[in-house]
Amino acid sequence: MKSDIEAVSSGFATVYGSPGQSPRTLGPLRVFWPLAPVCFAAGWLLRAALPFPALTTAQAGFLLLALAIVLATFTVWSTRRLRSFLVGAEGEEKVARILSFLPSDCTVFNDLQLDGRAAEFDHIVVGPAGVFVIETKTWSGEITFENGQVLYNGKPPGRPPIRQVKEAVAALLDHLEDEQCPSVPVVPVLCFVNNRPKEELTNIGGVRICTDADLPGLFENALETPVGSGACAMVAEELRRCAEEK
Repeated sequence: MKSDIEAVSSGFATVYGSPGQSPRTLGPLRVFWPLAPVCFAAGWLLRAALPFPALTTAQAGFLLLALAIVLATFTVWSTRRLRSFLVGAEGEEKVARILSFLPSDCTVFNDLQLDGRAAEFDHIVVGPAGVFVIETKTWSGEITFENGQVLYNGKPPGRPPIRQVKEAVAALLDHLEDEQCPSVPVVPVLCFVNNRPKEELTNIGGVRICTDADLPGLFENALETPVGSGACAMVAEELRRCAEEK
């Protein structure tokens, strides 16, 4: 039985990293850090009111009421914000499951961060068709395109995903060059999960656009001259080193 399982698994891509790890761990920290100054303000108010208040009772009561309103508003905001991080993690996990079934000549890296660089990668796929840097977006609203940019519910998002994935590609190329890895084509990919853009565009400024349903076919379009197995192995080995040192 074990040999049968190993035979089946050997037919699929080698996978490193846990998808969705960053949004699940760093998301709550990013959401709840504003509680620190709120708690400090609450402590200061209590100290001011007891035992010898520097504030009058009316002043302390007004400020405590204002603090309660701030806390209520923050609770509503943080709930929505935390939910967005968790939804994003679920999207990354879904894409990772799809990528894990790629052929055995592919290597998949999830939630990767390179040595000493700020860029974080949702997914990187190394294979005969090149290196693919995949940025995953799990947006529930309307997705449209205008002037080479992605709009979410008719507005540009706070972090433009086209620029985000291009910056990630640039960081990866710089890293591979610094580590003297062979030159390989690197393709930026923007993947929308559980949501299809209103317009059927497949490329914006060199960035491939797809959905999770379209993702498997993205790697079927091999290059006219496939990337050599030696170059793929060297790039995959360098990224594996980064993944294991994370």
